Amino acid sequence: MEVAVYGAGAIGSLVGARLHEAGARVHLIGRQEHVDAIRANGLLVKGQNETRLVRLPATTTLTDNADIILLTVKSQDVTHACRDIAGLHSNATVVTMQNGIRSDGEAAGILGRYRIVGCVLNISATFLEPGLVEQNTGALLQVGAPFPESAARVDAVLTLLSSAMKTEHVSDIARARWTKLMANLNNAIMTITGLPIGKALRHPGLARLSIATIREGVKTAQLGGFGLDQSRRARTFRLMSTLPMPLAHVVFGGRLAGNFPPESTYGPSTLQSLQRGSSSELEYLNGEIVTLGQRIGRPTPYNAGLLDAGRRVFETHRHLTAEELLRSFAF
Repeated sequence: MEVAVYGAGAIGSLVGARLHEAGARVHLIGRQEHVDAIRANGLLVKGQNETRLVRLPATTTLTDNADIILLTVKSQDVTHACRDIAGLHSNATVVTMQNGIRSDGEAAGILGRYRIVGCVLNISATFLEPGLVEQNTGALLQVGAPFPESAARVDAVLTLLSSAMKTEHVSDIARARWTKLMANLNNAIMTITGLPIGKALRHPGLARLSIATIREGVKTAQLGGFGLDQSRRARTFRLMSTLPMPLAHVVFGGRLAGNFPPESTYGPSTLQSLQRGSSSELEYLNGEIVTLGQRIGRPTPYNAGLLDAGRRVFETHRHLTAEELLRSFAF
C-alpha cells in the first residue's frame, strides 16, 4: 500500500514519520523549504520522551500512485488540494484530517462521497522550522465514514493509522468533529495574544473568556441541531455549558491548560500559521459558531469578538495584550 501525506506540516509530517517507522510506504508532500531540509538531513521528530531522525521520501508534487492520501492541509486549503487530487488518474481513499467541520463535505463535493474517510486529530504538534516537528501531547485519532458510500474504506484507514498511533473507530464522525471544534475555539485567544497555551489559559481573565466562548459554542451547536459525541471531553463541555458561569469558572478554570505546564512554549496551529506567515483558519473555527448563530438568530458575542480580533491580528501582525483583548468582552 502506498500512502501519500498531502500537506506535510506539523501533523502531516508527524503522522507520516510515525507511519514510516511502523513500516508503511509513505511519502510526504510539502513546501519546498521543508522538503529540501528532509531530503538533505532527514526529518527530526521530537517526541515527549525522545528525539529521532527519520529519513523518508518527500516531494512538493502529488503523484497518482497512492492508495491512501492523508489530507493534512489546513481547513482553508482543502478545496484547492482536492482539485489537485481530482486532476490525478487515481481512485485513492482521501482521509480528511482538518480542524473544523467542513472538510468532509468540501472534499466529497469535488472527489465524490465514496472516496472520503474522516479523521479527527486529538494531538498537538509544532512545526516552525523546516525539517523539524515536535509532538507535544499524546495522540488519539478518531476515524469514521462521513457518508454511507465510504463505509467500506474505513477499515483500511483504521489498520494503517492504528499501526502508528492510538486510533479508534467512531460511528458518527460529525459529532466527533463538533466536539473537537469546541476545544479549537480557544485557538483564537492564543493567536491574538501570542501567548502559549500554558500561560494564556492560566490567566484568570483569559480563562474566563475561554469558558464563555466554549459555553456559547456548545449552546449554539445544540440549538442549531448539532450534537457533541459521548466522549469524556464532550461531557465536560456539556457540563461547562449548563452550570452557571461563576460556578463553571470555579470548576473548570484551573483545568483548561490541560497537558501544558506553565513553562510550555506550545502555541496552537492557528498561532503557528500566523508565525509562519500563513493564512488563518479562524473562519473554520469561531467562524462556524458565528455563522450558525446568525442562521438560527442567536447572538454569539464571544466567538464573534474573537473572530474579529483574530482577523485584525492576521492583517496587522500585532498581538494584543490580555488586558486589551478582554476590554472587548462583558462577563
